[in-house]
Amino acid sequence: MLTDTALSTPPDARFGTPDHIQAMANAMPALISFFDAGEVCRYANEHHCHWYGRTPGELVGLHLRDFLGEEGYALRLPFLARVAAGEEVSFDAAVPHRDGSWHEAAIRYVPKLGPEGFEGFHILVFDTAVLHHRFRSVFEGRAIAFLELDLGNLGRALEDVPSATAEELAATLAADPGFIRRTLDATPITAMNDRAAELFGLDRKESVGTGFGLLCPPAAEPALAANLLAYVGGMTSFEAETVMRRADGRAIDVLLTTAYPPDSERSGKVFLGLIDISARIRQERRLARLESDLAHAARIATLGELMASISHEVSQPLAAVVTNGNAALRWMNRAEPDLDEAKSAIRRMIDEGVRASEIIVRTRALAGRHTAGRTLFCPNAMIEEAAALVRRQVVSLGAELLLELEPGLPEILADRIQLQQVAINLMVNAAQAMAEQAHAPRRITVSTRAAGGVTAFEVTDTGPGVGADSAAQVFNAFYTTKPTGMGLGLSVSKTIVEAHGGTIDLRPAPSGGARFTFTVPHRQNGNAAEDAPHTRV
Repeated sequence: MLTDTALSTPPDARFGTPDHIQAMANAMPALISFFDAGEVCRYANEHHCHWYGRTPGELVGLHLRDFLGEEGYALRLPFLARVAAGEEVSFDAAVPHRDGSWHEAAIRYVPKLGPEGFEGFHILVFDTAVLHHRFRSVFEGRAIAFLELDLGNLGRALEDVPSATAEELAATLAADPGFIRRTLDATPITAMNDRAAELFGLDRKESVGTGFGLLCPPAAEPALAANLLAYVGGMTSFEAETVMRRADGRAIDVLLTTAYPPDSERSGKVFLGLIDISARIRQERRLARLESDLAHAARIATLGELMASISHEVSQPLAAVVTNGNAALRWMNRAEPDLDEAKSAIRRMIDEGVRASEIIVRTRALAGRHTAGRTLFCPNAMIEEAAALVRRQVVSLGAELLLELEPGLPEILADRIQLQQVAINLMVNAAQAMAEQAHAPRRITVSTRAAGGVTAFEVTDTGPGVGADSAAQVFNAFYTTKPTGMGLGLSVSKTIVEAHGGTIDLRPAPSGGARFTFTVPHRQNGNAAEDAPHTRV
């Protein structure tokens, strides 16, 4: 930036500039000048030739009134008084041009203060017609939909907010949910580009004056409220994904962006940039469905391996039902029926029937085409259920399953069936990894603990471990070291855990085997799943 010294040193002892600084000033497409305390021009750059058609030499010595005319000079008097008081002043005004027209310009007065006080001021003038042309070129672009909104009514609404700060406004929004809707409806659209008219199905000219709320469904209100808070809070920009509404009522997914001018340059209008991301959102939903299908296929494959264990778990209570039924008949068929014993046998039949029903329910839940749903549940209970399903399979492979569950763990908000699938995958994999060990102990230990805001689940085995090359790939889809494996279990497990905001990793166990650890946060702050309705099971 040109300094006071640079604009007030030789060739004129007080008001000239060194050659290199003068060359820089002459190269700028702006009017740069210096006026003394009497408002007489002492320096003008070469751009004045283009603007006024007069050389700097012809302009030096003229009063500011000679540049502007009586009317233009009179309009500058308030700004001249402020700069004479030592204040830097910025404003927009019309400046006369050599062709007789007046050009809108951005003007800045910068005071020069010396030992004796005010010595004069620099004037910098930028033709905003060029800037306006550049802005219109961007505004009319086809890639982004632009809307210009008049925030005048917002300013009047904010007069009722105690201090109109972001904190006070946030309190108002919390206490009055209808505030944002009234604000949106009262905010008129003052301009839009062709892309916006096409995106929203509106007539560009007829939409001027329409309330912005017409385009904002209730689902958009949280994002637009955050946008308003960012604006009031003095932020420089805002960006969010949200949903908007076309004139025909159809919802569209958009990326909304806003760049705010500095507080000193805010004019009561704001520009919103909107990019249609509907195609991307549809693709993300399609990928989510594919991931769900993949997880379902992995569960079915796991169930195939667990069928022997499930059959055993169901056959046990059924056998108990038969045994207790026969006992009840015997007690009833005695010469003197023992009703108390018969009743006890029948109660045991009911208990075993309930147990068998629970096993079937758990199996059906695991096998079903599951739609993700997060509930509050005890992590230890989830592990115990998973262990009950796999225990027979683990024993048939010659392994022992131990549970070391930390008592009193906090409930977690998660998809119970999906996390149960992860635990089952890890336990079955551990048993299969040790199946070929002839003499070494085959022990699987499942432990839980709470640490640092997460619940950690560990599945440790005493098997041969995983080599470094395999360890780097075990979570990749379709990677497997088993001859008949699909290579989906660990990949799906990683996807499930990360979708819950957790992590999963593999490390060597102290016993020489493998240790898989996955974590799930106790609460997932800011996650949409936590805000959604949930149940406790």
